[in-house]
Amino acid sequence: MAANVLTCQRCQREVPAGARFCPVCGARVAGAARTLRRRREGEKLAGVCAGLAEYFDLDPTLMRVVFLVATFFTGILPGIVLYVILALVIPTD
Repeated sequence: MAANVLTCQRCQREVPAGARFCPVCGARVAGAARTLRRRREGEKLAGVCAGLAEYFDLDPTLMRVVFLVATFFTGILPGIVLYVILALVIPTD
């Protein structure tokens, strides 16, 4: 059973196997791979913001709002072009 327990690199406490974050300090567990993929689950258009949100461990709604605000303040066209490029480049899950 001790083989299923990891040690947090930050606080040196035990972390259950399969956990992405330490339950004590919230640090990312070493070995938890982060891959950037478009998410079909919870997608609104092409899944770009859902994939970015999962990669950066944010709420998908927050990522959508940030992307929308950034698109609005950069003059709408660059944000739309960036979204289309990301939808073409980032693989789906």
